[in-house]
Amino acid sequence: MEIAQTNPAIAEAWEVIQVLSADERVRALAEAREKARMDYEDNYDGAYREGEQKGRQEGRQEGLYIAARNALRKRMSHDDVADLTGLSIEEVQRIASDRNPQTFATQGRR
Repeated sequence: MEIAQTNPAIAEAWEVIQVLSADERVRALAEAREKARMDYEDNYDGAYREGEQKGRQEGRQEGLYIAARNALRKRMSHDDVADLTGLSIEEVQRIASDRNPQTFATQGRR
């Protein structure tokens, strides 16, 4: 290895790698540890993406509820609000009957 010849730290690390890889048991442990690390990272990344996607969906839903509430305040009909937002008539009626603006943030999470 040419780099190992020019850098003493790399040469020493390369020597340690050579010794460790010669021992079958140590090599198997190192491979198992690396596989476990990679599996953990894959699971973490998947969970992170899933949580991020769920958060975005909840944000979109909350935005629809706020838009519906604002349209209802402008005296738009329930049918028009449902058409505009894609919410069901039942959801629009529930929003129309709810006078507490804080509940809109939690309605999409039931």
